[in-house]
Amino acid sequence: MERVWALVLALLLGYFFFVEPARQVWQDYWLVRDAQQSEAVITKEHWAGHGVVVYRYSVNHQEYSGQDHRRYQGPKYARVMPGDKSVIYYSSSHPWLSAFNRPRTVVVEGFPVVLLVWFIEALLIATVMNPRSRWAFNLSGRSRLSH
Repeated sequence: MERVWALVLALLLGYFFFVEPARQVWQDYWLVRDAQQSEAVITKEHWAGHGVVVYRYSVNHQEYSGQDHRRYQGPKYARVMPGDKSVIYYSSSHPWLSAFNRPRTVVVEGFPVVLLVWFIEALLIATVMNPRSRWAFNLSGRSRLSH
């Protein structure tokens, strides 16, 4: 059972602290490298809340959609609502990548926290591989006897 819990935790942490940051860095890289400005129409507020909206934009007669936090850099776009228009930035080589705010650099947000979670991830993987290892988490609550 320890292996199952360790695997579930490892998968969840892996998604939120490895897959998502990698996706964000890849998107930011292309937006820093070759961003173009366009106009988007806000279609709805995202179900997750926290100022995230869904928008639609066109590049070369192809329609794309995206989601991002509202633009807080300028008061004109800080309170956009469904039906309003806003400036967005998209990658000219990867037009499906877009954001309201053009990133200035490519960094992993909260990198020290990400490093800490990667260490915990390594311990969880050790637990999945060998729950009796000295590096494994004790998720069962039973004491381990050293031999």
